[in-house]
Amino acid sequence: MRLSGFLVLLLLAGASAGRPAAQSLGSAPRVYGAVGLAPGVGAVVGTTRPVGFVAAEAALGVDIRFVGTGRVLTSLGLGGSLRLARVAAEARRAAPGATDLDVGLRVGPSFYAAFGEPTAASEARAFGVMSDAFARASRRTPSGRVVFVEVGTQAPAIRAGLTTSVGGRVRR
Repeated sequence: MRLSGFLVLLLLAGASAGRPAAQSLGSAPRVYGAVGLAPGVGAVVGTTRPVGFVAAEAALGVDIRFVGTGRVLTSLGLGGSLRLARVAAEARRAAPGATDLDVGLRVGPSFYAAFGEPTAASEARAFGVMSDAFARASRRTPSGRVVFVEVGTQAPAIRAGLTTSVGGRVRR
């Protein structure tokens, strides 16, 4: 819990700093990949489609734990997020900066598979509904790459990785 608090403070400090010269993250659809850092070991891949102050979200996550009874948890979440940095920039009547802060919720099915546990017990709780409330900070580095850190309620709860835009502006 202390680590999540530290990450949130670090992200807020970065957002409150002056806008860097780096380019804005924009509103093109983005895909991302992350390594799950804790608890357990995992990975998350997903996509986000920003539209103004909100974004549509989809993510596929896998979490593996080896402590005690081992397990693999796979989940698919669909939902949305509020783009706090975009709202703040608009309120200040400023151009969006190189940092994006999102808070949101993804909900969807999850599949639990245990190893080292009787089959009937693991089958009884094999399927469930996942709810992942999350906060994510994305930042464009001077080299042009976009890195992010995400803290959520679904395992792995701390995720970090890279994101990139796909496509470009929508032509009318």
